[in-house]
Amino acid sequence: MSEFFENHPMMLFGLEAGVALLLLIFIVIWTMSGAKKHPRPLRAPPEHPSRQGGPVPSAPSESTEAAQKDSRPAKPDAS
Repeated sequence: MSEFFENHPMMLFGLEAGVALLLLIFIVIWTMSGAKKHPRPLRAPPEHPSRQGGPVPSAPSESTEAAQKDSRPAKPDAS
């Protein structure tokens, strides 16, 4: 076997590429079958906050408040 690969060194890379391709195809088929077994809901349930209709209150984060306090006005041009 090693003598064959000594005579045809690129065949080892071809074999490795074939194994990688088969592994990729196996992973894709495996994940596709899992999606059929556990389908995702098409819409959010009625009690979900996105379905309530009202605006979602958004409080400014502490990092943006600190950035606004520490920010300085732009310097005027030297010219």
